Order: sequence, then C-alpha cells, then structure tokens
Amino acid sequence: MKSTYLTNLLLLVVAILLVWLMTESNTSPSVSTLSDSIRTSQVNEIEIHRQEQQTIQLQLDQQWQLIEPIQARANQTRIKLLLSLLDQPVQSPIPITENTNLAEFGLQQPNLILQFNKQSFAFGDTEMLTGQRYIQHNQQIYLIHDDISPLLSASASSFVDNRLLDPVSHIQSIELPALQDEQNQPLFAALSIYQQGNNWRSSPDNHAQDKLLKLVQNWQQAYAMQVVINPDIEIADDKPFVLIELADNTQRKFVVTFNNDSLTLTDRQQQLQYQFPAQIIEALFSLND
Repeated sequence: MKSTYLTNLLLLVVAILLVWLMTESNTSPSVSTLSDSIRTSQVNEIEIHRQEQQTIQLQLDQQWQLIEPIQARANQTRIKLLLSLLDQPVQSPIPITENTNLAEFGLQQPNLILQFNKQSFAFGDTEMLTGQRYIQHNQQIYLIHDDISPLLSASASSFVDNRLLDPVSHIQSIELPALQDEQNQPLFAALSIYQQGNNWRSSPDNHAQDKLLKLVQNWQQAYAMQVVINPDIEIADDKPFVLIELADNTQRKFVVTFNNDSLTLTDRQQQLQYQFPAQIIEALFSLND
C-alpha cells in the first residue's frame, strides 16, 4: 500500500513538472519595442523633417489631418504605417556617449527625422549584414526592420486621402455638367440630382430612384489613383465643373478635365487634383439609361 502511495505521489510530481515546463515553453519572451517610451494610442501629432524638402505635419482631430504644407484629410493607411514604427521589436540599444561617432551610423546629420508628439526618431544608415536601419531616439541607437523610410521620403501628396469625399460627409445634391469629347460632340448631358425627403430626384428629367442612388454612391465612394498637391493650378475658367452639396452645408467644387486615358477632378480651393482612370467617367457622369 505504501509503495503504491509513493508511486502515485511521484507520478503527480512528474505531471506537475511537465505542465510547468509546457507552460514555460509556450510563454513568449518579453519583447522590447520603441513604444516603450511613447504608446501608439498617445500620438496625436506627427512631423516629418527631410533635408531640402518640405516639412510634413499631421494632426489627429477625430481623424488624421494633413496641416502642412496644406490642409487636407490624411491617408489613414499611411498614418498607420508611420505609427507601426513604435511597435517594431528592438534589440539591446547602443547608448550614445561623448565618444560615440554618430557618423558611423549615418546619424551625424540624418536625412530623415520622424517626430511623434515632439519625440524624435532620426533615421541613419542600414547595417550591412542584416539590412536593418539605425534609429536614434533618447540618446540611444536602435537597429530596426525598416519599412517606412521610403514613405517618409515621398512627397506630401502621398499623405492626402485618395477618397474624393470624406466618408462621414453625406451628399445632399450634385450638379453634373454637360461633357463633350475632343470633337465637341456631346458625351453626357447636364444633370442635377438632389435629395427630397428620403428620395432622390433629378432634373431636367426625373430618373429612376435606383439609378440616381447608384450614381450618388459612385461619387460618395470615388477613390482616386493618385492625389497631387498643386498650389499653382492653372485651368481655364470655361472648363466644366461638378458642384457637390454636403449634408453639413459645405460644398466641394471640382473642375473636370479628361482625355482617353484619364479623368482629373481639381479642387482649386484645397489645391488638390484627384486623378482617375478614364474608365470611371461613365460611372460618374452617366445613368446608363
């Protein structure tokens, strides 16, 4: 009896030991990241400083906005890429002392400095063997896997939201111009679409509700291939334009230019040009009757 008891006790100890070992093996080791100094959720200001290029400033106000060099809705996906830097795992940092030669890391005069809430992250050279980037922050040098430096070097236009309209703003009415081809032959007739009660109406002719709704949705969801900041926009005054009234009593006016390859909708007030493939022209200007 005593032998059986000891055997069972030994088996219990072995079982407990196995469970402990399995638990320890499944526990991920603690990983240090750049966000140990500032959390992603705390960031509400971002600045990008580049040598011989415009400084880019972004600010969180319900959603991210570009505030320099112009004011416009920011591309939220690009912002998430920038913030991903804070979640990059880092190895033991190299402390900066009076004997540290920053030039060895490409950090003597860094070409790129990214700031989150005024906390600076300077981008240096890449490490030869691993291809990882040297980042200086708070008198420490880190090696990280760098996916964002090409984005930091891009123009300010790349941080503008590609959506023509803010998804939280809803269309109240649209004034579409008549469009002609290069031979001055009519392509699409002028059309006014407006909301009346819970229904959509149009003039000069009133079209089917489902067709009007589809056309309005096409404008609401329009997503440009590219957005270009152009402070020196020069477009003839006789060019056709689209006027969109939004539910918050604001307006967007877009000058229309197009050819066989592309459609450009230019917002002179915001100094933005939204570029689309020519295939979208019919979806935005025709009811497909």
